[in-house]
Amino acid sequence: MELGASRSRKAFVVFNYIFCVLVGFLCLAPVIHVLALSLSAKEQVIAGNVTLWPKGLTLDNYRYVARDYQFYSAFFVSIKRTALALVVVMAMTILAAYPLSMTRQRFKPRRVYIWLFVIPMIFSGGLIPTYLAVTKTGLINSIWALILPVAVPVYNVILLQNFMKALPDAITEAAHIDGADHFTTLGKVILPLCLPSLATLSLFVAVGHWNAWYDGMLYINDNLKFPLQTYLRTVVVQVNLDQINDLNTLSNRVATVAADSAKFFLALVPMLIVYPFAQKYFIHGIVQGSVKE
Repeated sequence: MELGASRSRKAFVVFNYIFCVLVGFLCLAPVIHVLALSLSAKEQVIAGNVTLWPKGLTLDNYRYVARDYQFYSAFFVSIKRTALALVVVMAMTILAAYPLSMTRQRFKPRRVYIWLFVIPMIFSGGLIPTYLAVTKTGLINSIWALILPVAVPVYNVILLQNFMKALPDAITEAAHIDGADHFTTLGKVILPLCLPSLATLSLFVAVGHWNAWYDGMLYINDNLKFPLQTYLRTVVVQVNLDQINDLNTLSNRVATVAADSAKFFLALVPMLIVYPFAQKYFIHGIVQGSVKE
């Protein structure tokens, strides 16, 4: 807070801090509640005594998850999917964004290719044609069915090509004068300068693929090949409350909430670890990539 600030300015700053703290708490409260459930005894969960602090502190729920083979199978499928998606999607995004960032004098069909990217983004083929394409190419029940249909996210291409366009033309011209071809220029000159945008887009890709569940439900038939979020979806909806006829069944279902909460919290951990490392690039990459000259 600056010295000599007016009283209204001080009141606004105080209100702003209070508002941000409240919003932050509202965002964190569900996560804290899930963590509290996962660390609480089943009796306390059944009694409904757990809110934001664990009751009857125990690690039994995590011991239960440690014996759940399907959870860890889904966990490693999601790790594999996210890692492959980062490589494939970022490679495709870079290779698409680089020529589109050139001027029309250097890449004459640039406008044609931009429309080829933008039109499918606005008017998608739809779910059934996409499913038929995945089926006819033999990708059903394969991890590639979760990656290849979304291998070229046009929004990411637009952000990256705008970031590249903002770089001075003299940089690429100097590289070409020194004898560098396009791949050398891209790998040794352009990409190092695009690190903030690349880190931001990598975060988009990682979070998007880690949290995706619907495509796993569509394209994967083997339960042991489910990605983590698809598996967790089956955990949430596996019991139809209309079919519960007695209190014992309901009690057993409520008792599993604590163990399920441990699974939900463990699913959050990888993104909670990755996000702080990419956060410093996040705002800078988005602002630079969204400005078009």
